[in-house]
Parts: sequence; C-alpha cells; structure tokens
Amino acid sequence: MAYGSPSGRVLLVDDMVDTGLTFGKVRGHLLSSYPAIKELRTAVVWWKAHSVVSPDYHSVYLEDNPWIHQPFEAYDTLTLDELKKTHHNGA
Repeated sequence: MAYGSPSGRVLLVDDMVDTGLTFGKVRGHLLSSYPAIKELRTAVVWWKAHSVVSPDYHSVYLEDNPWIHQPFEAYDTLTLDELKKTHHNGA
C-alpha cells in the first residue's frame, strides 16, 4: 500500500476534543489543503460539552470539564524541581 495525500473518505481520530479549537483547525486544514478528500468524519474517545466542535463519533461525552489523566502524562507526579529539570533544561 502506498501512502500519499489523504483522499476519498477520511476519518480524523484523536483522544479528546476539549475546547475544540485545535481539532477544528486541523479539520479545516485537511479540507482546505486536500481537495481529494470527499468526506471527512471525526472520532474521539472523550468529548467535553464545552467544545466548539462536535465529533461525528465519540466513546464518552463529558458534561463537565474534568481533567483527563493520560497514562503517558508523568508530570502529575513530578516535584517542582523535577519539572524544572524536565521542561526548562534545569533553569
């Protein structure tokens, strides 16, 4: 299978749509940059109610704005010194 520009029917998938600003920009970019896309649908695991976009498919609709802790987000357990070293080159 050869990979190239998206075309035909495309499914844009993300873990979560929070405010929806980034999700909406990516969707708009795909549609404006790739005219060969005939249909673009969207899917997320978590959809927060305050989002400015509505995905076509979702697993969980969140009526409030909870913090979603992803398994790869270790910064929740970091001390301030560890966080400085990790994200500010020790400064």
